[in-house]
Amino acid sequence: MNKVQLPAYDDSAAFDNLSKNQRLGSYPQLQPLVASVQAGYAQYVAVNGSPTLVQNQAISATAAAFLKGHYASPPADLAHITKMRDSTEHLVCPMCGSMHSGTLDHYLPKNGFPIFSVFSKNLVPACKCNSKRSETLLGVNPGERVLHPYFDDCLGERLVSARFEDLGEVPRVSLVLLIPNTHPLHSAIAFHVRSIVQKSAVVRYLADRWSSLFRKPSLVVRAFAENIATQAEVQTLLEAERDSLDDLYKGKNNWNSIFVSGLLDPIVLAWLAGRFSMPGRTPDGPLG
Repeated sequence: MNKVQLPAYDDSAAFDNLSKNQRLGSYPQLQPLVASVQAGYAQYVAVNGSPTLVQNQAISATAAAFLKGHYASPPADLAHITKMRDSTEHLVCPMCGSMHSGTLDHYLPKNGFPIFSVFSKNLVPACKCNSKRSETLLGVNPGERVLHPYFDDCLGERLVSARFEDLGEVPRVSLVLLIPNTHPLHSAIAFHVRSIVQKSAVVRYLADRWSSLFRKPSLVVRAFAENIATQAEVQTLLEAERDSLDDLYKGKNNWNSIFVSGLLDPIVLAWLAGRFSMPGRTPDGPLG
């Protein structure tokens, strides 16, 4: 999960040019839609893409099919879609926090909201969590919704951490929210984590990271190559590592930062400090 910069493309001009492109099979069927689509784009931004506030404008099945087709194979008028795909595939997934993207996810699903099929502000970089999310958007309880990486500033906060229990070579691994119940977007954040993040491979990733840490600590935190005398020192090193990961991946909810956040739990800190300071332990040796 990550807050990302809003695309700066001029979608209104792009759609106008698209509607006038006589080389496309969609000409001239899109021309009557220009004014309503441009108004829809402006209203979408005005309400920060909120799925309960965006005004979904009905369009014909024919127009919807053309727009979906143009998204799948963007013509020159929609070159920004190809640029968005190419320029974000190496970045952390804003939707689940995995260490790559690779696709674009329609925040408002294109089947239910075809008018926004080629709207850059509705196209969010994502990884395979895109297909697992499918068309999930709202929950059954008040305030439950998928977070919008372009508009929800809370994605810049530290929202989630790993939780390690039954510490040892193979602990129990899960996720835990770091925000209080009083957070104004608690329902949305909890729904997003439950509906998207937890359905990704994050728990397996965290378990693999723990396995590497247990076998050779410096594989995960380079400063752990040496034995460490105190719990306070372990904490200082982990806080510095987490800050560095936040900076590297431009957000606080990437999977590596989530992992280190879990190591900063006081119980885990005490366990790690005890392992690092065991008499006769070989530096950077297994924690078992």
